[in-house]
Amino acid sequence: MHTAWTRANTVLTFFATVLSVLCVVVTVTDVFHKSDPPISVELKEVKRLVTHRGRQDQAALSMRLDADLRPAFSWNTKQLFVFVQADYVTPENAINQVVLWDKIIENKADAHLKIRALRQKYAFIDQGRNLRGLPLNLTVAWNVMPKVGRLFTRSKTFAVGTLPDEYTA
Repeated sequence: MHTAWTRANTVLTFFATVLSVLCVVVTVTDVFHKSDPPISVELKEVKRLVTHRGRQDQAALSMRLDADLRPAFSWNTKQLFVFVQADYVTPENAINQVVLWDKIIENKADAHLKIRALRQKYAFIDQGRNLRGLPLNLTVAWNVMPKVGRLFTRSKTFAVGTLPDEYTA
């Protein structure tokens, strides 16, 4: 009565529908997973604050990071992308965010980060000469990359102090 192509189309359509419903169910279960991992970051020292090419400020920082991101993992988590960023306000820009360090964590066992002397991976350069004497916040953020579903970001911000008033070498 029906050809083999019609039967194959029916079977494949049924399995595609079932697979789509399962993906939606997996995504919905991740919405209910709430975590509040214990995190602390502090500014250890400002190693230097200098002018970069004569028209921009550049800072070199040393930080201490203690982040237990194991609660951020669920059965649907593929990996975490963790980064530390500096947040500050200047007269030219109300929001300034500079990523200083990042790491990809692929399994739960490696998700406890305890780094006593975290040196920045990326340059901390301002668009102008505005870093001297500014209050500085450090934000630890993590992107949760699921196996199925949407990527989402969580973060915690810490006020860590003020940058030096004068240039240092």
